[in-house]
Amino acid sequence: AAALTLLAAPVGATIFKPDLYVSGAWSRPAPQGGNGAGYATFGNATTKADKLVSASSPVAQRVEIHESMVMSGKAMMHPRPGGLTIPAGGTASLKPGGWHLMLMGLKKPLKTGERFPVTLVFKTAGKKQVEFVVGTGPPPAAPPTH
Repeated sequence: AAALTLLAAPVGATIFKPDLYVSGAWSRPAPQGGNGAGYATFGNATTKADKLVSASSPVAQRVEIHESMVMSGKAMMHPRPGGLTIPAGGTASLKPGGWHLMLMGLKKPLKTGERFPVTLVFKTAGKKQVEFVVGTGPPPAAPPTH
């Protein structure tokens, strides 16, 4: 099963347990003192759902899980303290216009090309550190290594 998980995960993905993977972790540039957003894709090769329940990063005063939506013609963001479910055998994404990590009170500017750590906390998989890349979209997949 572990070998199948490794084959199913995208190239360049950060693999945990090895049943859970995170790929394409990125953030847009943002000014110091402002807010930023983090995006990524999660895959779960287990037979049980897991949940992203919280996150933290040394670049922000706090990190919250948010969801963007349009209500009554207005774009809004709402904290989702219950977390993001990653279904068994499936994927879930943090992406612009949807679920995302809100990086609140940035302690430094997020500049294109830089990287920063985010600690993700999953209900089952526990704490995992992932490196986010600052740019205008997801980082390109890393070339395969042999």
